[in-house]
Amino acid sequence: MRSLPSVIRSFASGIAVGAALGTLARRWWDRRTRSGALGSLRMGLTEGLDQVGLALMQATGVSLVDANRLAWRDNGEVFDAMEEAIGAARHSIHFDVYIWKPGKAGTRLAELVCRRAREGLAVRVLVDPMGSTGFDEELSRPLRDAGCEVRYFRDPKKRPFTLTGRNHRKLVVVDGRVGFTGGFGIAPEWSGDGLSPDGWRDANAEVEGPVVRQMQAAFAAHWLETGGALLPRAEFERARPAGGARAAYVTSMDVVGLSHARWVTHIALMAARRRAWIANAYFVPPPELLGALLLLPRHGVDVRLLLPGPHQDHRTITFLQRRLYPRLERGGMSVYEYQPSMMHAKTMLVDDRLVVVGSINLDYLSMEWLEEGCLVVDDRTFAAELERRWHADLAHSRQVAGGRARSEPRAVGATTRPSPREREAPRPPGWVADRG
Repeated sequence: MRSLPSVIRSFASGIAVGAALGTLARRWWDRRTRSGALGSLRMGLTEGLDQVGLALMQATGVSLVDANRLAWRDNGEVFDAMEEAIGAARHSIHFDVYIWKPGKAGTRLAELVCRRAREGLAVRVLVDPMGSTGFDEELSRPLRDAGCEVRYFRDPKKRPFTLTGRNHRKLVVVDGRVGFTGGFGIAPEWSGDGLSPDGWRDANAEVEGPVVRQMQAAFAAHWLETGGALLPRAEFERARPAGGARAAYVTSMDVVGLSHARWVTHIALMAARRRAWIANAYFVPPPELLGALLLLPRHGVDVRLLLPGPHQDHRTITFLQRRLYPRLERGGMSVYEYQPSMMHAKTMLVDDRLVVVGSINLDYLSMEWLEEGCLVVDDRTFAAELERRWHADLAHSRQVAGGRARSEPRAVGATTRPSPREREAPRPPGWVADRG
């Protein structure tokens, strides 16, 4: 039997080894953030948001363009806005989506599209068959019979082992003039108001202006890959100045090296000076992304995460994200779980101007292996609208990690500070057990 001093010495040695390993890990990460791509951004974005456009152009080849109008179309509202745009269309309707399923929203939209195709409009529909269960059996034939062109992205029947590289984009372009993107799927889950379990909470944007040409080009690339013909030149010439916002549409695909999804995410984070508020459906970040997030509070940036709570379509994700809460809290972040329904949004609000909204999740799939797309928007009004939505969502959320933010950012819109309920909401049942 070991003596008490021996046990104490072993315990102390274990603590020392653990501390040494922790120090080595921190030093390793500090070296990583001072070299390579992340180091380049950290050292290069010295002017914060004013250099986002320059960094985006160099990293992805896509430039921010001026004169766009944007509006939030959250939850089921996105279908009303789509139907209005499709009803007014004069030339073409293009879908490039991961999920289109039978049901109230999917069937109603299909019927409208069929009517417009019979009226002579060019309708091109591209879906991912892995996400669009039931589409081939119930929706494809009526669409084709009405004159729509329908194609499947990397059909598993022809490429049975293509499990990565799926088309996760959510993109609709009408007349080459109006575009929609966000986290939506065309399915019953997205038909509600985000306040009940059967109606998911999601964030989407409608955009009009020159950036729609980039969205049209993204659709065209996928259309060509699936065997579709070149789009007529006129499809890229109808976008006109419509507002005052600068925006870019960035696509991402599975590549060796840094994908555009990673570049966009890291550029936005490294540009932050005061805050980075992130809502995301699947928070299982790769180490470099987690490290980038942990850097920000050390430099005075208010980092908040709004994640799914009791309603999550992949329960393994809930387990994994909750395992990160102690580390996020030690790193100075605040974490909230949305309570009424599945939080499916993929948005970032950086300082008072920058917004990222699209299909990119903060997990390995989106960062490495899926076809993604997002709008990057530099506009104070659009950012203010997102902030208002954030505070509304926090009223339906519980804080599960972190305390009051170290410094509250200056108000962008009418709301100035989080309510006491936002700061002191109780932790959900079982959180202590889940954190491990």
